[in-house]
Amino acid sequence: MGFAFGIEIKHGIQHLRRWLLLAICVLAQLVPHFAHSAASEPSAVDVGIYLNNIPAVSLKEKKFQVDFNIWFRWKGDAINPSETFKIFNGTIDVKDGLVTKTIGDTKYASQRVQATIYRNFDVARFPLDDQTLKIQIEDSKSDGTAMAYVADQANTNVSSKVTVPGWTVGKIDSYNSVTSYKTNYGDISLAKDAEARFPRYTFAIELKRAGYGYFLKYYSMLFLAAALTSIGFIIRSDLVDSRFFLCTSSIFMAALTGIALDANLPQSDSFGMGDRLYHLTMAFIFVCTLAFIVLDKLFDLDEVRTDRLSRRIGLLLPGTYVAAVVLIVGLA
Repeated sequence: MGFAFGIEIKHGIQHLRRWLLLAICVLAQLVPHFAHSAASEPSAVDVGIYLNNIPAVSLKEKKFQVDFNIWFRWKGDAINPSETFKIFNGTIDVKDGLVTKTIGDTKYASQRVQATIYRNFDVARFPLDDQTLKIQIEDSKSDGTAMAYVADQANTNVSSKVTVPGWTVGKIDSYNSVTSYKTNYGDISLAKDAEARFPRYTFAIELKRAGYGYFLKYYSMLFLAAALTSIGFIIRSDLVDSRFFLCTSSIFMAALTGIALDANLPQSDSFGMGDRLYHLTMAFIFVCTLAFIVLDKLFDLDEVRTDRLSRRIGLLLPGTYVAAVVLIVGLA
């Protein structure tokens, strides 16, 4: 009995040893995994911006200038985002006023930046266009596994003194993301389909057109040209020289708007609202000129009926022009 009991104890100890060895092997596999996960956790960096000014916005040159203060908060000595940040799709013109301090175990750095940023503006509705200006910050050295930006939305703001001619300043937004670049940048030690990932912080501000005042101011010469042409229909049909003088003057007036469009907008193969209004007005002047020629020929045959026809055409063509303008603006 005692001998059998001793054998059972011995077998129990052997089973216990096996379970202990198995547990040790499992832990040996899991501990490096957890250690690796902890080591690869990216360092969180709080980023925020205070916008001081927008000195210039050039739709034609596809760029805008900004003046802002940027700050970073992070922990540890392995990184220094205040020294390694860059502006995506832009250049830093001036960077000064660096302030650094340590708040507990958190490092803080802030400085003022003046930059030029390039952007493809959507000008299809110019000058009724709303625009969004973006300041996008990336780190030039740390990839997405070493550093992660976190948008400091609570402290991000814009100066009340920021004004942009032609627009009113709308809402602001800020957010963080990770940007991927599918390239090895020519480094043949990496795979051809290698992917580089970098942390990005984006500050966005809306610029909105206020009503139709700027629109009417910009296209007033174009609409005046159409109105001047329309006046020709109240002149006697045989005074074709006077009518042609109005048409010629209208063409030059409309051309001024076309020159202004070229001066303010970038070259493009697409037709925006301004291009459609310009070509519509030129087509209206051309059709009116043809109508004046035909009416002059008909006047010799029947003066009364020709003048009556002239007045009707003088209502039909300008009315059609106005309807087309409303349609173009409404659909833009």
